[in-house]
Amino acid sequence: MTPQPLAVDDTQAIRAVIELAVQSLQSDHFDDYFDLFTDDAVWMIPSRFQDIGIDEARSFYGFTDKFRFDQRLTIDEIMLAGDWAFVRISLDGHLRAKSDLHAAPLRSISRHMWILQRQQDGSWMIARDIWNNPKSNKE
Repeated sequence: MTPQPLAVDDTQAIRAVIELAVQSLQSDHFDDYFDLFTDDAVWMIPSRFQDIGIDEARSFYGFTDKFRFDQRLTIDEIMLAGDWAFVRISLDGHLRAKSDLHAAPLRSISRHMWILQRQQDGSWMIARDIWNNPKSNKE
């Protein structure tokens, strides 16, 4: 099946999920992020050869208790193939220590392919997160 541009309603719904996911990443309610994923979601993270599931992803993101994500979201592309949507996003910014306001921020750049699946009720959820961490936004 050849990916086709999305209908306006689908585009808005998918953008809303992506924006809510990033808002959750940037909030003190990071666990809300995982509510946007399917139960069988898979993460393909840069530091591991094997994919991880939702329980391991929760553990992987444990460091977020100490940092606040301060990143700008760019949605680079949204494509639809039936009940699947492929979304390329870029996040560019910093991680800032929550407990030490004087600590230097850590540069944080990532590029993601989020694959969303339409649910039986017509809503969209993230089923796959594949990403890399380029050295800078100029590469």
